[in-house]
Amino acid sequence: MKNLKIILFVAAFFATHIGSITFAQDLGPDCNTLSTGSDLPVGGMECKTTPTSLIFTIYELSLCTAAATPSNQMLGATNPCTKLHYDVNGEAIDLSADGTSIQLVSDVSLAEGTYTHALLKMNTEFLMTTKLEFAASRTANNTTSGAFCYSNGSDIDIYPASNTSHITCGNSFPTTVVPSNSSLHLLGEEAVDFDMNQEIAISTTLDGVTSVTDLYILDSDGTQSSGDLTYTGSAPNLTPVVSGGSDRTYIMASQILTTPVEISPNTTNVELAILVTDASGLFFDPSNGNIVENGFNGLIIQISAN
Repeated sequence: MKNLKIILFVAAFFATHIGSITFAQDLGPDCNTLSTGSDLPVGGMECKTTPTSLIFTIYELSLCTAAATPSNQMLGATNPCTKLHYDVNGEAIDLSADGTSIQLVSDVSLAEGTYTHALLKMNTEFLMTTKLEFAASRTANNTTSGAFCYSNGSDIDIYPASNTSHITCGNSFPTTVVPSNSSLHLLGEEAVDFDMNQEIAISTTLDGVTSVTDLYILDSDGTQSSGDLTYTGSAPNLTPVVSGGSDRTYIMASQILTTPVEISPNTTNVELAILVTDASGLFFDPSNGNIVENGFNGLIIQISAN
């Protein structure tokens, strides 16, 4: 076993969809790209930016020699993962660049060998604050306008009703910007391909690097959630409703490392990065260019050893 010094970095997350730029003349320096993509509504446009804050309650961050699954994380199972951070009660951590550091397990011991996956276990509910200054005045679907656009406390899991928006715009940022709230109780796309309890081998390209992640929704006892799914409302304002008794407390991500981590007799350090740049996406109505939604684009873990 190797006792290693663990170093944590909060670094840049980059994700982009290649497409035509429609509103580029209105974009300020804080908006990295405005683009189309196959995962957006037809004709939809998105401006990506880095959240001012991104607060998850994190229970575990682990390095694994194989993919983590709900079954191999149960007590008594052969677990391929070694915990780098663990808090049974969960720790609210701001993953943005100005946020707090994750408190890692002291004096971590890793067996020599090849580690191919990272595991991140979080609460399904999180908070995201977005502030974006455009180069020119923009209009949100709630009829507010201005170059300073920001989150307004909306539930970003729910598509905004007519004449409302997840974002408010004005002539300046308010003293306090209310974070949006979200919960990853369900996985997939509403009314398209909704697999409510897991999504396997989700491929994401970040800054030219492709990562693959398995996502699971877990109940409070650590078992994979179950239950039936129905919808209320009508498209695009569909609200998924779960039945079946699952309390859907955790989301567990098992991500393939883009470069496997080799722990050898000469290894002295393991470096971690949680990447969040461009994790917030502002979505524009293709018919009038108004800002309608604010979506969460995800995060990615990078681990290396030397």
